[in-house]
Amino acid sequence: MSGVFINSDAWNFWTDSKCIETDPAKAIRDDVDFYADAGGVEAVFYNMNFSRSFLNTKVGTPIWKDCTFDADGNLRLRGFPLKKADSDNYGPMVRRAKFMHENMPDFMQYRYDYCHKKGIEMWHSMRMNDVHHSELGGEFKPQHCDLWLDHKEMLRAWYRHTWRGYWIDNGFDYGRRDVYEYHLNLTREYLLDYESDGIELDWMRAMPVFKPGYDELNTEILTNFVRDVKAAALEAEKKWGHRVRIAARTPYQPQEAYALGMDVGTWAAEGLIDVLIPSPNGLCMEQDAQLKLWRAIAPNLILAPCVDYVVVSNRENFSRQAFTKEIDCGMISTYYAQGADTIYFYNHFPRHEHDTEPRIREIFPAAADREKAASLPRRHVITAHDSCVEGLYNAPCFPAKIWEKCSDGGVRIHAGERTAGRKGVILIGSSVPLNVNVLLNTVYCDPVTDFDLPQNFKKGGNGTQHGAFWVVSGNVPEIFWTCVEIPPQALHDGWNNVELYNHDSHIIESKEILWMELNLA
Repeated sequence: MSGVFINSDAWNFWTDSKCIETDPAKAIRDDVDFYADAGGVEAVFYNMNFSRSFLNTKVGTPIWKDCTFDADGNLRLRGFPLKKADSDNYGPMVRRAKFMHENMPDFMQYRYDYCHKKGIEMWHSMRMNDVHHSELGGEFKPQHCDLWLDHKEMLRAWYRHTWRGYWIDNGFDYGRRDVYEYHLNLTREYLLDYESDGIELDWMRAMPVFKPGYDELNTEILTNFVRDVKAAALEAEKKWGHRVRIAARTPYQPQEAYALGMDVGTWAAEGLIDVLIPSPNGLCMEQDAQLKLWRAIAPNLILAPCVDYVVVSNRENFSRQAFTKEIDCGMISTYYAQGADTIYFYNHFPRHEHDTEPRIREIFPAAADREKAASLPRRHVITAHDSCVEGLYNAPCFPAKIWEKCSDGGVRIHAGERTAGRKGVILIGSSVPLNVNVLLNTVYCDPVTDFDLPQNFKKGGNGTQHGAFWVVSGNVPEIFWTCVEIPPQALHDGWNNVELYNHDSHIIESKEILWMELNLA
């Protein structure tokens, strides 16, 4: 591998590139330069659709279709006014995409050529079933294509239409031939109308893609779809005169991929895809990408696990923190230790240099260099799993209860590579004071009373703010911190075990442990 893969989504470019309407070529160059000039990047995957498209598509729905602005500049869709928040959100994207189409219709070729001038590849990224913002009462907006707006019978579980479950309920059902053909034709349009070095099938926006109860039964349908995409990619190779690869974004866990109808083993055995991107359900990266299992299933594929925007230790209260350089380096070292060939970044955009992590462009070359990533300071956060399969529910990564005078088992934490001789601490955040001994791989850890919390690069979020963390659910008026020193020779590469021995009469419940990380200097 010559570098990392980066996904650039539609919101990133069309919302943040404000100079599109004055100098569209500069907007493209600035966006490419952000990644290419950082170093360590092999390819940027440019997403040009959610449900609507930012291209002048002949198959789907351009974002500007049936959109007008009233005298006050408020956006209207099909003649109907939108809520102010929706007008403010989608209005700039509609204007800029339409301006680009009218004033620089060959912008996709310009982007491709400029990427190659800068020494990186340009891929398409197609969101295969995006259902952002389809909540009850808020679904009428230029997020959604005409097919979605007008044919709810094509959706997998529209009959539920609860205010809460839109992410899994409101996507298309690929078991229908009309849905299958529509999305295949969109894929062919990407590949055959716009030159690229490859296409990413972003199934994680969003799964599932079959109606309830039919995911596994329809496995062959999804396999045939990928076969058809491969045929289109071969056509594209003949047209453009160079290779056109295929990547697929799947769940982290093979069990979930197969439960959703994704027979990755067959995709690999038949040479249908080139790159596999094990990824989170939402935007919360996880320490266990199960790459050894993926390697056994698909030994010939490039494994590029996803480093995303936030880490979550406990889904019961959803306490989380946005990425930092140290958090990303911890995840990168973990993934290489598990068998990654390279790293893939999602939700790592130019704006995050200002509102999340000023050192974001230092991360990409570090991720492309396994030894460098392992040598840097890093944070290994215990992460909770988020299932994307109906009927497979999340389990806590901490003991359900830690009884008085007990440890009730340990917690698994992956320390990545090159841990020998490294100094560091284990940091635990809780909603109640803890009176505990902490053991690492059976070795007692001395308490540290004078310590600094990790630097906070992200403020805000709905819920209770606590420095670097924000807690979305539950009443957590204060976070109590426990810090212990990592004993010499106790830590090793790979999976480690952390135990909390509870000295108190209070029974510690899993929801009270908000955070745990291993912090290496």
